[in-house]
Amino acid sequence: MDVLKINGQAIINPVALQWEESDLDSSEGTGRNQLGDMFRDRITTKRKISVTFPPMNDGQMASLLEAISPLFFDLEYPDPRMGKRNTMNVYVSDRSVPVYMYDKTLKQWIWQGMSIDFIEK
Repeated sequence: MDVLKINGQAIINPVALQWEESDLDSSEGTGRNQLGDMFRDRITTKRKISVTFPPMNDGQMASLLEAISPLFFDLEYPDPRMGKRNTMNVYVSDRSVPVYMYDKTLKQWIWQGMSIDFIEK
């Protein structure tokens, strides 16, 4: 099964996926009153999908990096809150991937452990 799809196209399955939901509060309507009680003006909630990918060769890595290069794109993923697959418009945080080794037989680099945060727009 394809775990993730970008703009409807399946990408390599991650080895780890973590779902996160965060509240975004108004800076003016959130704080504590004189009694120390918390009050909040929640504007909305946003989701973040953090994934780690298995080792990839040059071609696989280039395809993945190209797929996530637009400023915003659609990500289809399993959503635990909804209990089904969902699609949301996302952007990505910084990308970092260490080189694992050079495969002399294939004459290409093997990359390992790239982690990406997909953050809801």
